[in-house]
Amino acid sequence: MLRNKGLLFVLSIAIFTTLGISGGLLNVAWTYMKDTFQVDVSAIGILLLFATSGSLIATMSSGTLAGKFGLGRVTALGICIVTAGLFAIALNQAWVLLLLIFFMLYTGRGLLDASMNNFVAEHFGTSAMNWLHASWGVGLTIAPGIMTVILVTFSLSWQAGYIFAGSIALVLAVIVIASMRQWDTQPVQDSDQDEMQSQTPAGILETLRQPGIMAWIGLFFVYGGAEIGTGQLLNTLFVDGRMMSQESASAWLSSYWGSFTLARILMGWVALRFTDRQLLRGSLLLSFMGGILLIWSGPEFLSWLAVVLLGTGFAGIFPTLVSQTPARVGRRYAAQAVGLQIGVAGMGGSILPGLIGFVSGHLGLEWIAYGLCVNVILLIGWYVSLQSRWPLDSGSKAKRAP
Repeated sequence: MLRNKGLLFVLSIAIFTTLGISGGLLNVAWTYMKDTFQVDVSAIGILLLFATSGSLIATMSSGTLAGKFGLGRVTALGICIVTAGLFAIALNQAWVLLLLIFFMLYTGRGLLDASMNNFVAEHFGTSAMNWLHASWGVGLTIAPGIMTVILVTFSLSWQAGYIFAGSIALVLAVIVIASMRQWDTQPVQDSDQDEMQSQTPAGILETLRQPGIMAWIGLFFVYGGAEIGTGQLLNTLFVDGRMMSQESASAWLSSYWGSFTLARILMGWVALRFTDRQLLRGSLLLSFMGGILLIWSGPEFLSWLAVVLLGTGFAGIFPTLVSQTPARVGRRYAAQAVGLQIGVAGMGGSILPGLIGFVSGHLGLEWIAYGLCVNVILLIGWYVSLQSRWPLDSGSKAKRAP
């Protein structure tokens, strides 16, 4: 049995908040980093490509590493890599090295992302999973303010922001290393050999061969495109497509991420009163309403309402689906499945917005709204199809967080 489960959950929240902070710093810091490294503003695309590659490799291999070395060691490795990466960003002066550092940093982030999701999915319920992901949103939300205070109030360089984040990560690294043995479930003494073998984490190929797993992983690809694509493309749609002022567009975009984060916080309590199936149906309905409103280029208020509905609707989908993974695929395949789902969601967030951007570039920027709406409809249709073919008994409410 797992010892100090509640304390480990709190530590997971702290780790996810730090991941949000370390990722959100770039939104402000890049304005100054590009001058330091003497690159064009568009070079952030190359930087994010290296970051995404590192995260994808880590998340898709996390299940294998956890099965071989244990969740505690993988978590310790991830937080140590993140700590080293944050300090290295602050100390580095070469662009090529920065690309490699971001690859390394996001490898650590990917390991932590998959490990914390797997830990909460296995030991807690949908309520705790929503709070875990809400903590990431909190970190992402406060990061620009932290960097702004460092730059403006204290008149320090952007490097100080990464030193600050690295210092937080260093404290967490010490705590994780000290608690490393407590992350892994202790084997049950009375289990027979067959039962023990059934609990041994499966390999990635064996996991992919299980019925329905590929189809469920595909759902995460579509979801990643919807959530990340909306965040990436809304500003272009509003400013360049609908001639909205940058101030209004920025406010509407902040409303998207703000409603997204607030809904995840509230979902932690809502999940205690409703079943997973009810949560998913309600979330998908709100997303559909937001997608339909988005294609109606009427008053600006409707655009605001559309993004709030989309942010609120998307908020509960990913945590709920991830929390269902052990019940859906079995504990033996859960670690691999969670890592694959997170990695593929990131792929969807890179590929589908690019496809929508390509189409809108040829047919008109208003097609961004149509593309995002189609993405939401595809998400709903995919989920309904999977739920009818591989139904999951979701009659019980979420387990309470510690």
